[in-house]
Amino acid sequence: MDNLTDIKEIWQEVIKNLETDIGSEALDLWLSQIKPLVIEDDTFKLEVPNEIIYNTVKQRYEEKIISLLTRFTGKTLKINYSMSLAQTEPVPQSKATPASLALPANYYSFNPNYTFESFIMGTSNRFAFASAEGVAKTPGQTNPFFIYSAPGLGKTHLLHAIAHGIFKNNSSARILYTASENFVNEYIDSVRGGATEQFRSKYRKLDCLLLDDIQFLVNKERSEEEFFYTFNSLFESKKQIVVTSDRPPRELALGQRLISRFLSGVVADIKIPDFETRVAILRQKRDQHKYAIPDDVITFIAENVKKSIRELEGSLINVGNFAAKMGQQPSIDAVREIIKDHISDQDSENKKVEVELIKRVVSDKYAVELKDFNSKKRTENIAFPRQVAMYLACTLTDMTQTDIGEAFDRDHATVIYAKDKISHLVQSDPYFNETLNQIISKIKTVNNQG
Repeated sequence: MDNLTDIKEIWQEVIKNLETDIGSEALDLWLSQIKPLVIEDDTFKLEVPNEIIYNTVKQRYEEKIISLLTRFTGKTLKINYSMSLAQTEPVPQSKATPASLALPANYYSFNPNYTFESFIMGTSNRFAFASAEGVAKTPGQTNPFFIYSAPGLGKTHLLHAIAHGIFKNNSSARILYTASENFVNEYIDSVRGGATEQFRSKYRKLDCLLLDDIQFLVNKERSEEEFFYTFNSLFESKKQIVVTSDRPPRELALGQRLISRFLSGVVADIKIPDFETRVAILRQKRDQHKYAIPDDVITFIAENVKKSIRELEGSLINVGNFAAKMGQQPSIDAVREIIKDHISDQDSENKKVEVELIKRVVSDKYAVELKDFNSKKRTENIAFPRQVAMYLACTLTDMTQTDIGEAFDRDHATVIYAKDKISHLVQSDPYFNETLNQIISKIKTVNNQG
């Protein structure tokens, strides 16, 4: 790629490549609100909205950003951060100091994309969603609220949605979202800097604490103890506490007194989304990203990527980027290759497809008789479906081209011609490509049911 010169274009390319690397959830959470300002000499200046985003981006993503900037500008640049909200001085390039604890609670931002309206509710998450809405409407009454699930199923989304919901009713509410890892690091910094009272004041004067990934406190005795007293202070003041974890409370290797506090409130789990929910999520993300991906491809992804919403969206992004770069709709076979890293071995184990099933489905689609596939007739209304069936036999079975020819009473050369012709149509005709994808989906559905 030629070196880019426009700062917005450079930043867009950086964001696009980061999304592929770190996923859209992390991108939305930590990078969507950053603004590129200017390139001066060997410095790329960015505006960040708050200390939390600054700390996270610097620690987790700065090296990746610098590497991408080098690729797109041809220069080795360093990054200089400036704070928004009328702050004009650059953020110090050293690690954040305990003085940052004095920032007002409303200074911390919440992901604008993570709302109740954008959350897809299904049978797998209905109770967690309804409970989260209740917390947002009447904070302090459902207390504490504990959400657990495997990674990538929407816990963080619900935390931010709760914050947005509370703000709708009380714009001055003091709400803080933080990961347990950040809680631990802040506490360590406060101890080292002699600012533990500032730390306690910051957390114990909140109206709502949203703590993500509580399992990170395991084996961190002093941080766990500090959180226990923070929890008690907020609970006794009837302030809202929401905690997430990758496992149920009883499976956490934390002190029994803390676990009993969690169990005294509402505990909700989020399960793996069912097929209909996965389709709804993919359609929503498709519209959000403005991808021109047909429903048959959406269905295929939903059928094969089952364990994580994050992986669902990652698969969609990969397919959407492929379609945009190649200027064409991908075939089901191409999609399978694109998302192969997201399909588990168990999911990818399909029953062997027989050529007779291919003939039957294709004959239904094109209204031809099964015997016509092996007849000497060469009229277009018969020859074309026969070529489609031969192509599908090449792509969906382990048969050799010679064996496929014999299955249609044709020679090896005829199979090669059919395969090349249909392959060309797949690349050049998006309408035919969608039709072919529908046929493949039907074949696989019937095959797996049979």
